Amino acid sequence: MKRHRGTGAEQGESALRSTDTDGSLAPLDATEPYDVCIIGSGPAGSVLGSTLAGRGARVLMLESGRGLHAWLTDRRIRSLARYDFTGDTDYPLSRTTSRLLGGNSNFWTGRCERFHPSDFEPHAYTPAENPWPITYADLDPYYDQAEQLFRVRGGPRSGFSPPRRGPLPLPPSADISFLKHLGAALGVTFEESATATPTKTLRIFKVQREILPAFLASERTTLVTGANVTRLLAGPDRCIVGAEVKGFDGTTKVARARYFVVSCGGIESPRLLLLSSSEQFPNGVGNTYDMVGRGFNEHPNVSFTGTIPHSWGTMVPTNKVARTHQHYSAFRGEGLGSVFPVMRQAWVLPNHIAKFRLANLPRNILNGLGRVVRAPLFIGAGTEMSISRANRVTLSQTRTDLFGSPIAHLIMNYSEEDRQLLDRARGLLRGWLSRLQVGSVRELEVAWSRHHQGACRMGRSPATSVVDANLKVHEAPNLYVCGSEVFVTGGAMQPSLTIAALALRLADHLADSLRAGRGR
Repeated sequence: MKRHRGTGAEQGESALRSTDTDGSLAPLDATEPYDVCIIGSGPAGSVLGSTLAGRGARVLMLESGRGLHAWLTDRRIRSLARYDFTGDTDYPLSRTTSRLLGGNSNFWTGRCERFHPSDFEPHAYTPAENPWPITYADLDPYYDQAEQLFRVRGGPRSGFSPPRRGPLPLPPSADISFLKHLGAALGVTFEESATATPTKTLRIFKVQREILPAFLASERTTLVTGANVTRLLAGPDRCIVGAEVKGFDGTTKVARARYFVVSCGGIESPRLLLLSSSEQFPNGVGNTYDMVGRGFNEHPNVSFTGTIPHSWGTMVPTNKVARTHQHYSAFRGEGLGSVFPVMRQAWVLPNHIAKFRLANLPRNILNGLGRVVRAPLFIGAGTEMSISRANRVTLSQTRTDLFGSPIAHLIMNYSEEDRQLLDRARGLLRGWLSRLQVGSVRELEVAWSRHHQGACRMGRSPATSVVDANLKVHEAPNLYVCGSEVFVTGGAMQPSLTIAALALRLADHLADSLRAGRGR
């Protein structure tokens, strides 16, 4: 555990680079409760914490993991990311969750697309009893702020993209004119993939390097790593009075705050609520109507690889990505979900989310050598999953973590609509491959985006949702959940920008509540 306090951005950066050594939970002994306690330092927690720090709030951030080195070398930390799985989706148990500073942004490609307005409107996958309680217009100004915060780059947006008032903050960094040319031959408008631009690293936008320094720069903020929150403690009035925290050295203490925000990710957030059963919440916090954990969804991807003749547009061995919004809602009229096609030209890693199989290694090496002769082309599509109450996060009945708490158990099966949409996406992509005369076409197995969504969804009633439009748990006056776990439907877009927009919106709400003197 480390306690990081900052007196400036430079000191904050230094603290983040410090070695991972055991410390203490001493910051939890503070005489006065913190204004806000944030559990989790991923994109949601880091954006929320840094924004609140800028408003002068006294904020405690608790992170179970440490740095990347500890994640790779400390078996205790890695063990905390384990969970059980049941279902027919063949969901990968490895490389889907993490426990480290910055959360999954350590492995994020930086894609920052907005949801479409239609995602927030009723459609075939929207639960009839629980529509989105917010609209695209509610998030629009926060999308603008999130794009500035993430330094999102990309070219002019087409008329098929979600509406916006101006260009993206930064211009594109890669020339995708060749991929646009291929799209034009299909009558399809491709555009640059909106992407976060790091300033501290060459490729990956890591929130602990780009955003957390602003949090640490405040004298009123505290970050504790190696702090494992095992349950939330409720008072007689159902307010959360503390978070039980355990250290790897056996220490147990309680973090106190006026408000608590759970930002542990789409699997661990519902698990923490379920673990926090008490006299006030016999089935877990916010779970009177058995809604915590239900509605989990992901983004299954269909994809193909092939080759095309080399030209001046394919000779340079760089990674270029183009996406199209043109067919986003093409299948919603059939009662199915949205799709988000992508075209990629990459010599080395055409599909970074594909499941690694040792048996495929010789073929992959030969394919890599063959790219000198013919150019590789990858075409795929992320798809939206239907919302099912049966797809859920529960507590394992057979396995516990090193603190004795049940690990999460993810249940996820395909619906008939999910299978139909995957087939419709395959048909769309096969048609493109045929018209472009792509050779050596090979379909890859379904890959997953590692987007954990919907298990603490927002809504207007505790009977059909977990949190309200302001992300407050319906049944707990001072508890909030922030992350993709609050999404009502998942769309086909990457969730990170919407997570950041929701975190910025929640920061406004909490800052207003603190000014008004609400809370414990």
